[in-house]
Amino acid sequence: MRSFSLKGSYLLLFPAILVVSICSGSELEKITCSTEQTDARPAVEFAVHDIGNIIMAICNVGMWGDPDANYPSMEWPSGSLNNYLYMGNLWSSCYGDITSAGSAEKYASCGDFGEWELRPGEGYPMLYETPGSIAPEQTSYGIDDWDTNYNDQPYGLAAFVQNYTWDLQGYDNFVASELTVTHHSEHGNPGVPLDGLVVAISADCDVATADVTECHLDDMVYYDGHAIWCNDPDATFEYQFDGSIDASTQDAYEYRQNPDNPLPPGDPDNIYYYYNYLGADGIPDNDVDQNGVSDHFTILAKVVGGDTLYREDPESGVTLFNDGMPYYHFNHTVGDTIYLVVPRNLSYMWDSDSPASSEDDSGEPLLPVMCNGYVGWRLLDVWIDKAGGGIERPSDVYGYPVPISHQWWNWESDPGTDEEKYKFMWGLNPDMNGLESGPSYMSDWTGNPNAPDATMPQNPGPFPFVYDSPIQIGYPVFDYRFLQSVGPFELADGDTLHIMGGWVAGRGLDGLRMNADLLLDAYHRNFIWGQGLGIESTEPVHVNNIQLSPNPMTAGGVVNFTLNEPGRTVITIYDISGRSVETILNSEMTAGNHSVNLNTTEMGSGVYFARVLSDGSSAVGRFVVLKR
Repeated sequence: MRSFSLKGSYLLLFPAILVVSICSGSELEKITCSTEQTDARPAVEFAVHDIGNIIMAICNVGMWGDPDANYPSMEWPSGSLNNYLYMGNLWSSCYGDITSAGSAEKYASCGDFGEWELRPGEGYPMLYETPGSIAPEQTSYGIDDWDTNYNDQPYGLAAFVQNYTWDLQGYDNFVASELTVTHHSEHGNPGVPLDGLVVAISADCDVATADVTECHLDDMVYYDGHAIWCNDPDATFEYQFDGSIDASTQDAYEYRQNPDNPLPPGDPDNIYYYYNYLGADGIPDNDVDQNGVSDHFTILAKVVGGDTLYREDPESGVTLFNDGMPYYHFNHTVGDTIYLVVPRNLSYMWDSDSPASSEDDSGEPLLPVMCNGYVGWRLLDVWIDKAGGGIERPSDVYGYPVPISHQWWNWESDPGTDEEKYKFMWGLNPDMNGLESGPSYMSDWTGNPNAPDATMPQNPGPFPFVYDSPIQIGYPVFDYRFLQSVGPFELADGDTLHIMGGWVAGRGLDGLRMNADLLLDAYHRNFIWGQGLGIESTEPVHVNNIQLSPNPMTAGGVVNFTLNEPGRTVITIYDISGRSVETILNSEMTAGNHSVNLNTTEMGSGVYFARVLSDGSSAVGRFVVLKR
């Protein structure tokens, strides 16, 4: 593991948060050690999200966490000083005549361990907002790949990255992320689209720093999402391993507690693990609760006798998905009950049994601060706003977005060249049995001249994994990394790619899964990201009853709202990426009902939000603009 240091750093004044500009260090070698910018690009900066139960440093080079441990790096729970993430990074890859040289090669633009090819974008410095347009704590920044001081093969990729956190119980165990990716071909090969674009999140989770004896050497990695038990007659499929073995029939692990944990079985800190033993309990461990639904799925609700019953988080009391759920889900019938389910799309890691220890020390139960947290990244949604109008969902499987690859590897096998990183992101790096994997929808890309390696694997399935975990093929716990990638995309100039996801933590696998499902609920609640999540607050409410009409709008409409108290009122319009479009009102208003005209003639087609802020209270309405 390498790290970088903060040399010659200085403070910027932002409210309620520390933002630090970074000068030259052992990893960020090329950053000029100066408080003055040498061009129009913003300084490289850290910001820290700290209102929730995860404290997370974020850096505007496409990085989550702080590998030098100067700032919290997915500290969980808040105040424990126990950090679970060494570093997470944004990767991308492309193929074709996409650079100024015009040669058909495999390219990668990544933020990664000393390869900082993604640089702060001009006009998009690190910004911290509390409250933000989406959440009570929000950061945003822009990055691109065309600073030739750092990347000699740019292809014109830019990303606007936003991160959201909440302090509400049930919604305080994740950092949500929204990536808005655009193509600027003038910085690559002018006029040539990005074809075969893949975007990925890499993660090195050292679980966890409370373990002072080489915490990174006893990690394990896994994935929730491939075991398909869906019996919807319109979407019938089953993932198969080589030899036509159905994934849902496999009992590869025993799901049990650490036998050397001194805590009694009923203690919530005595969590359950997947162990590398064949199960002898007769229960398929993909369905530990034996409800007939794979544990790799999020259950949105169930329908019994015509009644729709929603889930409830037993700790916070939050009812999930009753105020919005994914636009598409699978029906899975068990007896007379219909479960509405979606794959969890969750790559995760945990502290496993160290081979250097004579007893099973999974989760470090004897330490003053145990390491029984599970941490991971969940993909929520992906789509493209086409420049010519309309929305394209190119990565759907039976209507639902899933990754094209979940890769894991020993850190000593890090990919170095662009071609190696390209293969990792496409799922073409063979696992330790020499097998490759890929989803069935990749057949659409077979033979595509700009993605020549998108060939079908030996055992294609709708969910793209041969083996989810090293222990499944006999490899030990060690210092692993995972990479979850999504695509492929065809991104022309003016197209906008949206990727929604988030970093999640929880106590044990059960806690992680629940919090990952709450993240999905937060995304869909009240349309997008909840706008306060609809949870009652003890703070006085001054704004309510916000409505926009007509909806959709073509040339304009009206924002209707009610003020319970008089006060200065501001109405701001935001686009779907959270960027401010226009402030249409900023004045003193009386109590009562109000209507303010909204002109949309300068807005493109798409989804927008109107935020009414008065006396510290706000309400948000969602509207759609359609141009004919």
